[in-house]
Amino acid sequence: MKVLLILIVMAVASALGVVHMKYRTRLLFADFQRLQQAIDQYDEEWAQLQLEQNTWAERTRIEKAAREKLGMEFPVRDSVISISP
Repeated sequence: MKVLLILIVMAVASALGVVHMKYRTRLLFADFQRLQQAIDQYDEEWAQLQLEQNTWAERTRIEKAAREKLGMEFPVRDSVISISP
């Protein structure tokens, strides 16, 4: 009788352990999915920022801004002096 009672207590404890582990697993999986979605959003934002950076760094755009906003122009060939090392 004593052995049977011990086995029942161990079976109940084991069942409670399984239930607790399943609960924790579900919580961790939900956290994992939330973090995975955040990573996907950051990757998308990173791609957008790279595209924006490439747009702002285009040579023609920079040259146009230099001419229009700063009044800069390419120097004439005769005014360029080359220095050899």
